Amino acid sequence: MKLSRSLHPAYHLRPNKAVDRLLFLEMLRTLVRSPLGLPQTYIGLGGPFLEDFRLLAREFPSLDLVSVERDNETIKRQEFHLCSKRLLCLYGTLGEYIANIFPTDQAVAVWADFTTMDRECLSEFSDIIRKSVPGSLVRVTVRAESPVANRYNLRFKYPDRIPKKRKDDFKGLQKEHLVDMAIDGVAFRKEWFGWIDFSPNRYPQTLANMIETTAQASCTGTKAFVPVHAVMYSDGTIMLSKTGVICEGKQRSSIARHFVEHCGFCSEDPTVVEKIDVPILTTKERLYLESVLPVENPTGDASLRKLGYSVEGEGGEALSLQKMKQYEKYYSLYPHFGRIVP
Repeated sequence: MKLSRSLHPAYHLRPNKAVDRLLFLEMLRTLVRSPLGLPQTYIGLGGPFLEDFRLLAREFPSLDLVSVERDNETIKRQEFHLCSKRLLCLYGTLGEYIANIFPTDQAVAVWADFTTMDRECLSEFSDIIRKSVPGSLVRVTVRAESPVANRYNLRFKYPDRIPKKRKDDFKGLQKEHLVDMAIDGVAFRKEWFGWIDFSPNRYPQTLANMIETTAQASCTGTKAFVPVHAVMYSDGTIMLSKTGVICEGKQRSSIARHFVEHCGFCSEDPTVVEKIDVPILTTKERLYLESVLPVENPTGDASLRKLGYSVEGEGGEALSLQKMKQYEKYYSLYPHFGRIVP
């Protein structure tokens, strides 16, 4: 018997995705503490569980909420999981919502959470930037698996130089990104699309550069897009999330400085993609590590010394150190999963 595959992965039970979701909450909290304040409406793709809406409804009860969904049965499930009387579940695609309903008279928080990455994604993201008014927080999430690594089966060992037999085909992939994915008024730089830029580790940064350029080119009048965070993580596949604030051009420097100073997860250079790669830990392990946290400079050493063993097993010492470094950085956002016996 062939096992079925769910159309709705349990995103609410995946640590890296959960940390990414809570990072977005931190970005919104930071925006609220700025002169721009809280946007009036949050717009997102809630899926069947509405997990981000649940968090936002609890944190910001005055926030209007709009979930866009193109599956009627999923909307029924959303209505069963309704977490606020301020939440409106609408039928349709994100593109249709942006074209016909997107509010242009109020600041909004938007999370365009795509499962792919193509010209349509960039076009819809561009429309969001173009229509958003100052005071808005915009995040886009896209799939960031390297098409080169997948096509040539190079996910585990990516050579430093392009194999001779792949040169002609690779030129086609370069053109797809440089020209075919560009939208009106946006020009990408050729040097972003070298062989190494398509490696699994570098490709998310390549996409982040494309998204950044699209955002900047889509700002009209005196508006500006201020990038505040970019992160990649594995969710069964590599995903990239990039977040920015829409403000008046004269506010650009002060808003950028505000996020660096008031959000501990924002780096000095928010255009550089960071990584979420937390370990799988038991509740007992997490409680045991509380006595050494927080650390001023996360390296993973303090947590590994406290545990006294490699969480990735024999031969996985380097990976364990890397993952514990991630835990030391994101432990306050690490989700709690538990079993409830009815």
